[in-house]
Amino acid sequence: MTWHPPLPRRVTDAAGTAWTVQRAWPGTTPGSYVLEVRCPDRPGVMAGHFSGGAFEAITVDDPRLPALAAESARGEVVVHRAHKRAVLRAPEAFIKVFRPGRALAAAASHSISAAALTEGGFNTPRLVSAGPDVLVFSRLAGRSFHDLGHSQAGSTDAAYAAMWARWSRAWAGTVTAAGSSAFQDSLQQLPLRDAAKEAASLQRWVDHWLRHSEGIAAAAPARAVLLSRVQVVTETLLGTPPDRVGWAHGDLHDKQILGGQMLVARESGGQVVGSRGSASKTAATSAAPGLLDFDESCQAETALDLANLDVHLELRWRQNLLTTRRYAIAHAAVMSAAECLHVSPHRFSAYAASTRLRLACLYSFRPPWGADAATYLVSGYLPAQARPCPNERR
Repeated sequence: MTWHPPLPRRVTDAAGTAWTVQRAWPGTTPGSYVLEVRCPDRPGVMAGHFSGGAFEAITVDDPRLPALAAESARGEVVVHRAHKRAVLRAPEAFIKVFRPGRALAAAASHSISAAALTEGGFNTPRLVSAGPDVLVFSRLAGRSFHDLGHSQAGSTDAAYAAMWARWSRAWAGTVTAAGSSAFQDSLQQLPLRDAAKEAASLQRWVDHWLRHSEGIAAAAPARAVLLSRVQVVTETLLGTPPDRVGWAHGDLHDKQILGGQMLVARESGGQVVGSRGSASKTAATSAAPGLLDFDESCQAETALDLANLDVHLELRWRQNLLTTRRYAIAHAAVMSAAECLHVSPHRFSAYAASTRLRLACLYSFRPPWGADAATYLVSGYLPAQARPCPNERR
């Protein structure tokens, strides 16, 4: 997969304003793309379409998200995928905007998942209000594990390891709690996402890539490799015995997990200050990890979430957003959770292979990573410090 969709890093709207492409997705026709863009002179993000070298902005007056225009007065748009969904950051809340009628299912999924996560030791946002197309959530303290991983300021490797150890224990506790008899009625309300559905999701992304590369001579070798790989991955997903199905987040990665909520109090008066407070003698306490976004919660094999998280961590290492040492720390925490939850090594490997190929297709549409998508996701190479020991469960 050396060829990749020719998406620019910057686009210009009809008014002449230059925007940086933050995220991109394949459009329905070859050469058309859905963008999320940012301008340093303006707050938040904006959606748009790009086709034939022309960028068409989609403002908060998105016709498929009729609630967005009114809600935009309450906060800054931080996510906008054209015609699908948006997220706004308000002073005391996050606001999620859906297509009309789509929010209530997401609200139910949140309530079911939050109950299990609280039992397992996670902090979760509180659902403040729910309407047919708008959900309002309380804000959680902390920073994402993604940001904490590549930030060296005020964060040691030891603190990073402790943070991941807390996550691993809480994750194992959550999945175990969700498997109890008390949770079964709630679990049955979530959709089933078995290996066949995972294979179908992978195939959709492969089809996106094939559609956008059709007829391009430079892409022919990559198309052949991709077709061969998806066949092998699918056969492995569907042809090996599955693990037991239970609760799953459905989209677990390091941007969904929050940590670093360190409260440092001055001994002189107990005043709470930031983690860089200048008090000569301080005492720190660490809050439980936080978890976000349960729209995709489902019934699935435990390997689905853990493999998705692990491959995202591999991606961060390949993007130079994690040092080799920190990748090894995070990877070990994921594998510890997998062992505690008795995830079969062959199922972890099967879901990891599927995730890696799916992300290779996805990131080929995202500048500046497109040219390197295959190299850092399809090769399967792991940094030396993170390679499993011969007896390590994979």
